[in-house]
Amino acid sequence: MKKKTKILVLLLLIFSSISFGQRTLSKDPSLKNFDDGDSIQTSSPSLLRTADSISSNSREMAVVIDTTQKFNYWRITERTGEVYPIIPDTFLTDYFHRTNVEGLGTSMAYPGNLGLPVESRVYFDREDRSDFLFSDHFRPYLKQPGTYNFMNAKIPYSNLSYQTAGSRTNKEERLQALLAINFGKKLNVGTSIDYLYARGFFNSQGTKHTDWVFFSNYLSDGHQVHIFLNPASTYTNAENGGLADDNYIVRPELVSNRTNKTKNFPTQFESTWNNLSGNRYFLNYRFNLGFDRNTDKVDEEGNEVKQFVPVSSILYTFDYTDKKKIFYTEDSVSVNRYYSYVDYLNHDREKQLPSDSTSFYSIKNTVGLSLREGFSNWAKFDFTAFLTHDIRQYKLMDNTPVMVGDSVFFDLRKANYHSTFVGGELIKKTGKILRYNAQGSFGVIGYNLGDFNLSGNIETRIPFLKDTTSVFASAYIKNIAPTYYENHYFSQYFKWENDFNKIKKVYIGGRIKVPHTLSEVKLGVENITNYIYFDETGYPKQYDGNIQVLALDVQQNFKLKALHWDNQVVYQTSSNQDILPLPTLSAYSSLFIQFAIAKVLTIQMGVNAHYWTRYYSPTYEPALQQFKLQNANSDRVKVGEYPLLSGFLNCHLKQTRFFLQYYNLGALFISPPQYFSIPHYPVNPPLLKMGVSVDFFN
Repeated sequence: MKKKTKILVLLLLIFSSISFGQRTLSKDPSLKNFDDGDSIQTSSPSLLRTADSISSNSREMAVVIDTTQKFNYWRITERTGEVYPIIPDTFLTDYFHRTNVEGLGTSMAYPGNLGLPVESRVYFDREDRSDFLFSDHFRPYLKQPGTYNFMNAKIPYSNLSYQTAGSRTNKEERLQALLAINFGKKLNVGTSIDYLYARGFFNSQGTKHTDWVFFSNYLSDGHQVHIFLNPASTYTNAENGGLADDNYIVRPELVSNRTNKTKNFPTQFESTWNNLSGNRYFLNYRFNLGFDRNTDKVDEEGNEVKQFVPVSSILYTFDYTDKKKIFYTEDSVSVNRYYSYVDYLNHDREKQLPSDSTSFYSIKNTVGLSLREGFSNWAKFDFTAFLTHDIRQYKLMDNTPVMVGDSVFFDLRKANYHSTFVGGELIKKTGKILRYNAQGSFGVIGYNLGDFNLSGNIETRIPFLKDTTSVFASAYIKNIAPTYYENHYFSQYFKWENDFNKIKKVYIGGRIKVPHTLSEVKLGVENITNYIYFDETGYPKQYDGNIQVLALDVQQNFKLKALHWDNQVVYQTSSNQDILPLPTLSAYSSLFIQFAIAKVLTIQMGVNAHYWTRYYSPTYEPALQQFKLQNANSDRVKVGEYPLLSGFLNCHLKQTRFFLQYYNLGALFISPPQYFSIPHYPVNPPLLKMGVSVDFFN
């Protein structure tokens, strides 16, 4: 108790005496998973959960893109290509924070290095597992058509961003570049690259990501086309199984002959890697039917300007995805010991270093018909009906021998599935008092027969304190089949054949946002039936009962002249902490001052802190890249109740943003320095980070 009190007092002293800064990036859920090629995607925590990877707040904006503006940014829904405008990430506040893994949300758990798999400690920030679950914990880094910013620019635009930290042996670097060019008012073509290379501060912990994106969009009255190409993305990360002895961090005085170089701290194994690669090719086309309506405007020659009014749209979406995962090692002795010398592969195979692999591809085709809002007085909403057909193939390692001449080979095991979904969407995007959307999809044929996903959102606005308060409610009910990999997997270290039941989820939540007081409150509750999790052995298990999760998210910012204090606290409970462990409290706070020099250079200086209460956090399973439960014995350890502090300097000068950050400065004076993100995986020790982002026009 005395130790906690000392830490709280220390935090108050720091907050009251240091002037460093951050956090005014809009908390609007419509900015969730925002990525403009300028920084790590930031996830605005939201308890308002919706379908199709889009929050209803996004849908409240008009769907028309004004091509007369110098710059326009928008995103689309992956299934139907619905357009909704967004605001690009050009904020100064939180710029440095969004380059950190901690900047992906209120509270993030990960194995300690930039670019490694990550999972939110806030349950309602997590998404359902995808068809290729091995890539799910890389979602903040993945480039996807539904979270990518399409744009229209009247002049050529480019952005170059670079961040760096550490020395030669543990250097962390990320280079991102974006180029977009318009050909006339309707056609835009662009490309972006995201290169991340973080060597890590601990043994066998490095990461390397390479992502290319080529995108294009064509918008006219009658036609709307979006193209997204993400070829040959590769994510490689080293694995070490965690520290062999946590005392190297927590109680160094107990370790004899301890080195000061974190790279030399012993780990469970080394020279082991996971490689994730894949391709994504996406095309959406909409053909709009409508008529020209007279307006009061005239052009330069005095002719009356007419406005095209869409009545209906015919849509088509093609979406191809393939992914492959390989787990391999050159330290077979340590890895085999870590997995208790398990070997499920055929022992007649040619002996070589362990190398597990699996792959997957999906081809989705969607057709739909949409009736547009506003073309008539009785057309008060958009209505879209769609049909999606999904073809999937999975490849696993196999033990069946195949004779080719005198040689024996072991072929891959292939599984082919298909699913057909029908569904619809009802959206009211305009209106000062009431806006809403409702969505539904049903699996009618194939693997997902009997699946359904129904969701709805409604918003109203109320005058309050000389401003407008938004009141928002959301709900959904899901009945979804387990993914193929939750039921089937085969490799050297793991094999399972399951027949899990469908997972059922029922959710209801709400939000109140008061801009005048800089306040926002969210409340959400969900009941999960047949929850699937990874147990302490790393195997998927299904809990056949019900689990309830309740979460309250309070965001309150304060401002007094140059002084800013931004805060967010999430309280959550799980009715079964043994199966679904969650920290009771997760908090983020930032205290800073902001001022300008010569009216052109804006400076923010301050300190921020992440904090969560101690709990039996899930740990990390290297061969599967999943987060699993800890062993339910004396080896279990709690993590949390350690404030992760950073001091920073944020600057903005014309078209340039740059920052300096001293990361994890609390480890210099908080004892013991328990800066573990998950059991046996510490975050980086104290270090200086810096970064710059520059916009170029013409």
